[in-house]
Amino acid sequence: MRRKLLSSLLLVILLVGSLGCSVGRLLVRVPTPTTVPTKTPRPTFTFTPYLTPTPLLTPSSTFTLIPPTDTPTTAPTDTPEIATAEAELPTPTPLPPTNTPAAPPPPADTPTPEPPTATPTPQYPFTVTPYIHNTGSALETRVTAHVVKEIDFSTGSYDTLDGYQVILIDPVGQQHQSNMSGGRNHSTGEGLGDDHWFNTEVKVAPYTPGTYRAWLVKDGVQQSPEAEFTLAASPFQYIHLDIFWYK
Repeated sequence: MRRKLLSSLLLVILLVGSLGCSVGRLLVRVPTPTTVPTKTPRPTFTFTPYLTPTPLLTPSSTFTLIPPTDTPTTAPTDTPEIATAEAELPTPTPLPPTNTPAAPPPPADTPTPEPPTATPTPQYPFTVTPYIHNTGSALETRVTAHVVKEIDFSTGSYDTLDGYQVILIDPVGQQHQSNMSGGRNHSTGEGLGDDHWFNTEVKVAPYTPGTYRAWLVKDGVQQSPEAEFTLAASPFQYIHLDIFWYK
């Protein structure tokens, strides 16, 4: 029995040794794998919130009421039925009074006043004033003239002017010319009612009644507007002209 057991054990040992050699050879033949470096994974950070415990209200704490921020919508107020009824009542139309006086007539159109007429600038520096007297002569028609530059009615002072002439147009259209003004003389006689100072005159024979025209000139240039006058057939008359140049 012992021999069989030993033989069996020896056989097992041999078999195991043979298998071990075979496995060793296989291990030697298998190539060693190349080591591949691997990236070390980073640890993933997980945020863990830290909650601060809210202290509970104590009996001594004061509770503050915060009003809501939303603007409350005001509900429409119902209009009382009485006010609506009064608003719907029609306005009574007043009747015109029976004793109303008649409307006054419309005012007449007010005429628009015309603009004032501008005073024209005198065309000539001299003015002519004729005087007619009944002390004429049947032999001639006589026109005297006093040509002055200044006159002061309060004192009677004036300056006579020389170098002027009077142009006279008779009733038939003929032209006559006076002598050149200069000096001074009386027309009829000092102190007489028909007397005038004069410094030039025109004489036309015979005496001719009718309408005449006269004006003043100097060097042939007209210096005054025309003056018109009429001599009667009877009595015989003469004409005096005051020709003034006012400053």
